[in-house]
Amino acid sequence: LTHDAMWYGSCMQELGPEKANHLNKTAVRLMAGIEIKRIVKLMGKPKDYTVESLSELSEIIETAFQLVQTSFLTFDFSFPEKNLLRGQCNECFAHDGVKKFGMIHNYECGIVERIKGWLDSLGVKYSMIPDFQGCLMHQNGKCVIDFRFDLNK
Repeated sequence: LTHDAMWYGSCMQELGPEKANHLNKTAVRLMAGIEIKRIVKLMGKPKDYTVESLSELSEIIETAFQLVQTSFLTFDFSFPEKNLLRGQCNECFAHDGVKKFGMIHNYECGIVERIKGWLDSLGVKYSMIPDFQGCLMHQNGKCVIDFRFDLNK
């Protein structure tokens, strides 16, 4: 992750915040699509697998979070009601690192792009509340995001 921080900081300096954020979010979303396909494969699902129910989606999301959660990104997630995934980040290495570099006011969250990339790659339609730009940790002092789905089963 040191490479990520140095890469992002260099892009901010060389290209400006708009281009740096665009490149970062695009790269994360593309990586997440590949990542979730690999996780689904490891779970033994067929190559043409499609998510049809919240229980199927929750199994995949829980497996993915178990694999990617680290000590420097603490978060909780739950499915508090039908068709709702709630994520809350308590400590965020990206926020802390960008803040340390003095660039937090220009930073657009790349972490949430990972989850959006997973959902997009799985073909799951969703709405995100709040649908935001920037960094919720910086804006609100906390990061809580709901993903609402329309899965029938």
